[in-house]
Amino acid sequence: MNAQGVANLTWAYATLGRMPGDSTWAALETVAGRVVRDMNAQGVANLAWAYMVLFILQHVEYPSCYAAMWDQVSSLELRDFSREALGMLYHVHLMLSFSSSHRSATVQYPVWLMVEARDEWMRNVRHDNIVSNAHRELASVFDKLGIRHEIEHVTADGCFSMDIYLPEQDIAVEFDGPTHYYHNIEDSSSSQDARLTRTIKTELRDFLLAKQCAKVVTVPYFEWGALNSLEERKAYVEYKLAKEVGIEV
Repeated sequence: MNAQGVANLTWAYATLGRMPGDSTWAALETVAGRVVRDMNAQGVANLAWAYMVLFILQHVEYPSCYAAMWDQVSSLELRDFSREALGMLYHVHLMLSFSSSHRSATVQYPVWLMVEARDEWMRNVRHDNIVSNAHRELASVFDKLGIRHEIEHVTADGCFSMDIYLPEQDIAVEFDGPTHYYHNIEDSSSSQDARLTRTIKTELRDFLLAKQCAKVVTVPYFEWGALNSLEERKAYVEYKLAKEVGIEV
């Protein structure tokens, strides 16, 4: 494999939440160590993001080339990285910062990681918030129940946005539309929710938001779509809050 192939394949495993067999993973780690210094900006950003995702969600240890990977990031110029790649690298920093189980590694981080990459991440937080009709419907139920809330609440550090935030309870409520799920077309189950798997980015969102507040409550679109009246929606929200966070409305 060449450098791009290694980065793309590792990224694909991480994105789909899959791990290869032990021998395949060992071979992939070996070749990564050989080609990491040949990777371009997008490739090394993909690899860094993939390794951190696998570390957080699959409990895989840092590979032997981890420090060399960051050396390659630092050897490149800021202008080499796209805005997307900068955001990915700051996402890696956030995952590392909030992981209580990470072990230390001697790593050289680029000076722009905490400036330009952070600014790109925060820009996305400020501008990529789309409030859907279902999201507004959910917020209106909190109005009807008399629960104080904020829509698209941005955390104090500017790094995260919550669909709905309940400040008195310190709870984030996330409405998960179709893009938050993979659809398993091979599953013959007649139940829609049984055929859906949450995406890795959604899992990472909840992991990071849970470090910002007391609890994260998620509302799947297919559960919400099955509710046909305001009374059903109010009962659903009351049940969710009672079951998941022990709040009686």
